[in-house]
Amino acid sequence: SKSEQEKEEDDSFLLTPARLTSLETSAFTSHSIKGLKRILAAYRTACHLGDPSKQESKKGVRDDESDGDDDGDENGARGTKKRKKNKREFYITSPVVFDRLMATCLMNCQEEFHYHLLGDGSSGKGGTKDSKKANKSKKSNKDDSDSDSDDDGNTQTNTHTDENKPIHPRQLQKSPHYNTLHPYMESFFKSTLHLLTETGKEPRLQKFVLSALSKYIPYFSSFPRSSKPLLKACVKLWSAPLDTSQDYQMVRLQAFLRIRQLAITQPFPFIEECLKTTYLSYAQRSKFGTASNVTTVLPTLTFMGNCIVELYTLDYASAYQHAFVYIRQLALHLRTALMKKTPESVSAVYCWQYVHCLKLWVAVLSAAVGGKGSTASVAHDDDDGEENERNDAKLGGGAGKDDEANLLKSLVYPLTEIILGTVRLIPIARYVPLRLH
Repeated sequence: SKSEQEKEEDDSFLLTPARLTSLETSAFTSHSIKGLKRILAAYRTACHLGDPSKQESKKGVRDDESDGDDDGDENGARGTKKRKKNKREFYITSPVVFDRLMATCLMNCQEEFHYHLLGDGSSGKGGTKDSKKANKSKKSNKDDSDSDSDDDGNTQTNTHTDENKPIHPRQLQKSPHYNTLHPYMESFFKSTLHLLTETGKEPRLQKFVLSALSKYIPYFSSFPRSSKPLLKACVKLWSAPLDTSQDYQMVRLQAFLRIRQLAITQPFPFIEECLKTTYLSYAQRSKFGTASNVTTVLPTLTFMGNCIVELYTLDYASAYQHAFVYIRQLALHLRTALMKKTPESVSAVYCWQYVHCLKLWVAVLSAAVGGKGSTASVAHDDDDGEENERNDAKLGGGAGKDDEANLLKSLVYPLTEIILGTVRLIPIARYVPLRLH
């Protein structure tokens, strides 16, 4: 009957443990591009499992005959077929299968991307029909790619890429599988971003996703449309004001590490976007750092301030531009208060937000002028001196140069004058505690 046929069709797309094992073997053991497409389609379904549209209908895009993501069609992904309608996609009913699928894809997909684009599979020899077709389409670009072969020789032999070293888009485009995998990689990144930004997630899940993203950040240089949304999501998690629990502090730490990694690996001027968004988020959250909640909000603000000091010591040239603008804004608020002496203008200066911003710029300039760099930052393995020297060449504006550090030194005098003017604004006993800060 018709109902029995529909039931059999539903069962054919039900993701069971046995079917998931088959997908894992095809994608991660046999290195099949078709198997990788199928498991990425299942991963996309899992990331959008809680969407209202998924609850209403299970109609969608078939895993092995579509682009794997509607967003890839909207962005004009190359080398793919048009999305076919009236097809079915995987659906998941078991939480065990869901957890296993998420963990497997986040932990193993990077190795497959590296294998097909930078590793042994990038040669296009043998393999599946997809690789043979891609190899034929890539022969015309062989001469252009040979000129850069010497620069990328080390990447071809390594199993893993350096998480703090960007991957040039041209390096990925030399692989014959690039046009085939590009829309699926974009679908993977957007699905992961959707999972990360979805409300109601547990801190442990957010921490796991952020930690797993560290291996994928270098690939974002080829996906600039996904870099800014990821930065926005990480900044939002990093500056979340509601949750001050110990578990969420690890989420803040992982979110900042991804922000720092984006600032290092993405091409200039992406680091300026990192500096701007982090400072504005700090300024917005600092208004809640009052004396009444000193045990809850103040430790978070201190952590956020240390993170900003770390970012602003990565590139002194960009840091000077932003520091000059924001310190000038503080000076304008002070000048307005000195000239008008109205309650509104004075309250704009004599508030916790203004005080925290002054303390932050003191910490930034002290770290830059003192030449200590990241000593005020959160301790982690990526902050050793030799690695920072290697990353200096990747940052726009020549990060770490002494003459550019002197630019920040020139802001010490105006910041000092602003602090003194703030102390002398209303010299009465009521504001004596303010002077102690």
